[in-house]
Amino acid sequence: MDIYRLSSDLKFPNQIGATLNVEERMKLEIALLKLNETQQFEQILFWGKIEGTERDYYLALGLNFRGQYEFPVKKFFWSSNEFKFSELPAINNEYKDKVDTFRQPFTGRPEEVLIQIGGDQDEEQQQEPPAEQEEAKEENKDPLADTDDEAEIKVPPKNFTELDRLAYVIRAIDLDCTALPVGAVKLSPTHELRYNDTFKGLNVTEASELKNYQHFRNPLTEEKKEFITRGDAIFNLNFLDPLDKDLPHGCWSIHTDSSKTQVTVRSLLWPGYLTFHRANSNIFGFCYFGNGIKNSDLPFLI
Repeated sequence: MDIYRLSSDLKFPNQIGATLNVEERMKLEIALLKLNETQQFEQILFWGKIEGTERDYYLALGLNFRGQYEFPVKKFFWSSNEFKFSELPAINNEYKDKVDTFRQPFTGRPEEVLIQIGGDQDEEQQQEPPAEQEEAKEENKDPLADTDDEAEIKVPPKNFTELDRLAYVIRAIDLDCTALPVGAVKLSPTHELRYNDTFKGLNVTEASELKNYQHFRNPLTEEKKEFITRGDAIFNLNFLDPLDKDLPHGCWSIHTDSSKTQVTVRSLLWPGYLTFHRANSNIFGFCYFGNGIKNSDLPFLI
């Protein structure tokens, strides 16, 4: 959601029963403008809100297009109810499988420890007996290393907190869901992705068809990768992964209002995510309002 159109664009998430109250909107606009001044991004977007049992998380996305080969740099920022944004930490892939199994709601306490390193939840690291560990160390030790003069430097392990889980969930939703109408962005001859200034919007019929929306990410399918490599993407706006090819089939739901001009494309895999577009206009965007829990049972429900 463009921060300069925040108030008007909120009518799109209103269609799924999500909104921001007046106080939230005012504080959020001020905080995002401050973030835009300090970070020097080409564009700052309000990405969405994750509801917690005690406090909520507000998310922002910073984009830099200039000088980036084929895709802009994305940086995510988070804030709790005090509306002071900080950059999300990097993902710790070591706990990816465990994070995917989390079903409890977020609390809103970023420092809360979810996986205690060395505790009962880290049993895998304790399986090898101490004697075997020492024996393995001796076998792999470099005989030329000066162990007397140089002390071994160890980085202390870091607990996995709710903020780490938030960083993983936000990037997972972004990878699986973030989408734009076909034609909203273009690839320049220097392979720099830019917004398409000539985009006037999809017509009413096109806007209601899922095939006319594409992921806002580096292509993952071989077909689109080859398409870009050959240079054909410079002359064709449909060069990113299309939503209608996503698996499982039926993971997207498309809705129009009574006027047939305001369209929302909603994810069933991550309930609360939507891409929106007003037909015959350059108004489009995306946002997420939800609890941050993936609908992993979707393949069995379709």
